[in-house]
Amino acid sequence: MSPATALVHETADALRDTLRAHGLDVPGLSVEQDRISLGDITVTTADRLARLLGAPETQVERNLEEWPEARQVMRRLGAAFRVVTGGGFLDLYFHPDCVRCDRDAVVAAGPINAPEARRLVSRLARH
Repeated sequence: MSPATALVHETADALRDTLRAHGLDVPGLSVEQDRISLGDITVTTADRLARLLGAPETQVERNLEEWPEARQVMRRLGAAFRVVTGGGFLDLYFHPDCVRCDRDAVVAAGPINAPEARRLVSRLARH
């Protein structure tokens, strides 16, 4: 394993530990081609992460797992991520719950680079 790859894995471990310390369950966090993927997270986890990163709380009128609320959560998380990382982009996609395939609603988060992940760890460590 190259030193750069080892650093990405160390950063992923630090991010995983920091998220766990805040009670956030991110079971799909992994390293893929020297980038860190958060994987699928619940809408509630995405909302809590957005707030931890500095997004304002919003008044929820319905279930967070409904389209309008989930989209609002993703907008807030994406904006907070940009601020914390100095302009980074977090690709987010909402998968609604599916009775047919017996799956809960999730937000799929695309991969981020190690410097962005380190900025997240730094921000979350301050809370």
